[in-house]
Amino acid sequence: MTFELSILNILILFGAFQGFLLSVILLTTKRLNKTSNRYLALLLFALALLNLLSIMEMPPHRIYHEFIRYNPFFLVNLIPPSTYFFILYLTRPQYKWKSLDYLFFVPIMLEMTLRFYKFSFYLRGDLLLDSEFEQFNLWINTLELNAVVFTIIVLFWSIKSLKKYEIKLYENYSEVKSHSLSWLRNVLIAGVALTALWLLVTLSDYSRSTFSLELAIMTLLCLTFLIYWVGYSMIIRQELLDTPIFAIANQKHVSSETNELSSKTDEYYHQLKKLMEDEKLYRDPNLNMTTLSEKTGLSNSYLSQIINQKDGRNFFDFINEYRIEEVKEKMKDPNFDHYTILAIAQDAGFKSKSTFNAFFKKSTGKTPSVFKN
Repeated sequence: MTFELSILNILILFGAFQGFLLSVILLTTKRLNKTSNRYLALLLFALALLNLLSIMEMPPHRIYHEFIRYNPFFLVNLIPPSTYFFILYLTRPQYKWKSLDYLFFVPIMLEMTLRFYKFSFYLRGDLLLDSEFEQFNLWINTLELNAVVFTIIVLFWSIKSLKKYEIKLYENYSEVKSHSLSWLRNVLIAGVALTALWLLVTLSDYSRSTFSLELAIMTLLCLTFLIYWVGYSMIIRQELLDTPIFAIANQKHVSSETNELSSKTDEYYHQLKKLMEDEKLYRDPNLNMTTLSEKTGLSNSYLSQIINQKDGRNFFDFINEYRIEEVKEKMKDPNFDHYTILAIAQDAGFKSKSTFNAFFKKSTGKTPSVFKN
């Protein structure tokens, strides 16, 4: 049994090791013990295993052993359901399983059955003829093709779900940077490109004459960097994994409120503005729709309708406009000349410097420093 190390092999093997390590960290660290993280661990494990076993049987650096030839542990159909449920529980932590959800795992059960049936020949020492082995591989390649297509569908669904989630963030939070999932959307977009490569490799693998070794190695290398990317994101964005910040608050529903919208919109809107101006609730950097709902006694959805109809904006823009107005007033006031612009912004309720700068430019057409000068 031999294996030649090269720079590419080392990169791919180290990526597989990192995937396994991240899986263990997600499953064993108490503060990371969330349902979404368990599915992320399952996804990373499946990707790492795919990398490891693929590079071990890849010519010309093949570990030539019948166990590798018959190994039952690829299980690529784990990738689509683990991705789906990771995104689902990330954005909807209170989601309850339904009967149809079990259908997501039917392909993996079929794949496991076929692979372990083939492996049973190795255990009995009754090795398959080349023609029989090729027949098994034909069925396994078809199941892998199913995994590829299913993964592409799940990735597009995930990207769409994250876009919808970001819209909800702007409707429920006055500061969204710490809740942002744009980094994950970029990972998923990269995943779509990678899955397209995987599709080409799978199609070429139907015949030895058409199999592209170079394309397979490129796919494994891209998969390795994707694992590195997820690992790097986990390190610099630890708060995204160990705190329940992704849950959009459950909205209280009052059946009569919608019917009253047309008749009492103006009254409630003026009450809302008076509350903001008198109590200056916008100065709370963590202000969200639920807090405002508790203050007004109106449901989240009803408040959102009022703001959208009367102000033409979402909750994020509505609150931050109050903050910008206070910042502008203090910038013009000589009593605040000894304050930095950032300190004034933070006093007004801005939690993030980047959010403040972006919203100030959007509101005034100028940067804060240009406006002050």
